[in-house]
Amino acid sequence: MPHQKFQSAIIKPRYAKGALSVFGANSVYPRIPWVAAWWSLTFPGFGHIYLGRYLPGFILIAWELVVNTQANLNMGIALSMLGRFEEAKAIINEEWILLYMGAYIFSIWDSYNSAVEMSKSHILSEVEDAPVVPSVVSAFDIVIVSKKNPLLAAVWSTLSPGLGQLYSGHTIAGTFILAWWIFITHKANTIGSWFYSSIGDFNSATAMVEWQWFLFLPSLYAFAICQAYVAVNENNTLYDIEQIRYLRVRDENLSQQKQSTLENDTLQLIATFEHSPFVEMAIHDMETIGVPSKDIVALPLENVESDTYIIDSLHRVDGRSVLDGAMVSGTIFMLLGTIYGFIWYWGPVIWGLLGLIAGFFIGLIIELALQKNKVKLTASRKNEVFMQVTCNTTMKEQLIKVLKSRKANGYVIMPQRITSDR
Repeated sequence: MPHQKFQSAIIKPRYAKGALSVFGANSVYPRIPWVAAWWSLTFPGFGHIYLGRYLPGFILIAWELVVNTQANLNMGIALSMLGRFEEAKAIINEEWILLYMGAYIFSIWDSYNSAVEMSKSHILSEVEDAPVVPSVVSAFDIVIVSKKNPLLAAVWSTLSPGLGQLYSGHTIAGTFILAWWIFITHKANTIGSWFYSSIGDFNSATAMVEWQWFLFLPSLYAFAICQAYVAVNENNTLYDIEQIRYLRVRDENLSQQKQSTLENDTLQLIATFEHSPFVEMAIHDMETIGVPSKDIVALPLENVESDTYIIDSLHRVDGRSVLDGAMVSGTIFMLLGTIYGFIWYWGPVIWGLLGLIAGFFIGLIIELALQKNKVKLTASRKNEVFMQVTCNTTMKEQLIKVLKSRKANGYVIMPQRITSDR
């Protein structure tokens, strides 16, 4: 985080950290390049959406749908993995396959390269201390950068891909993924297959599925869950960055004012908060009851903890999530379960879901084995903002009431140290 430069919010930065519009939130946040490349490997365009590059992502996804379907590529892959090589060669359209390869390789390369360049841009935006507008209000929508629970976003996308993206504020991605999920499930006859699988009629569930379209679903389903989780984490981090900048700019401006000396009937109170709107609400409340702005010091605390957390939470995002590898493994095993489910007894739906679960835990175990830092399951609440208030002792009860109502983690009233003159 920057410590010295505090540019005016009205100055347009050369390197932006993020942006809000009626179409949702987006941010230039460092992503792991190999993860972006992996999502493009599973489905061209996913890596770009993972990075927040929606326009090229949608173009590549549309291209994939057209060319893959015309080439019967999914059917060819499935038949090859089942050992039915002659059928695979007969069904694949060679002309469309030749058209497919160039754009497929480009998608993987470009998503990896974009992740590298975005990481550089993020560093430069930090150096420049680029401001972020925390809210946008229009006739169509109200978009606010706020702290949300990443696990809840993943749950919503588990129930229906796209809902987690809408919850996170990524309206464009959510709308596209939700619409595409409905379209693909219809073309693949997935709803009927789910129904027959749930009642145990696995033969009917397998027979009615359209293989070519059904094999699009494992990548889409796993990606929607992962991207929703990542999107909320990035928004939470963007909120922290924006509030840290606000607090430092505020302190820089107030430090230029003349500070009053501490009098005998004055108390000093120290409190800690998490990054949230309650910090700024508490400052406003204190000013309302008569505490001068210059006597309220609020600054972000530096995080020195190095632990890695399996599950990021509303209270903490460590930026080193070990769930990326787990979701990669889950996608692979879900695809394999779906393919072999066409010949196994429980059918492609059940085996696909079992593959997702098994692959997720296998990938998680591998990630944990490779981690050098101490790993915890999840994070507890933490202190992120330090606040020192100097005021008259008669305001003590009012201050405590404000801190409790604005969700302070804790507070302490500093004792008066009186020494006799010698």
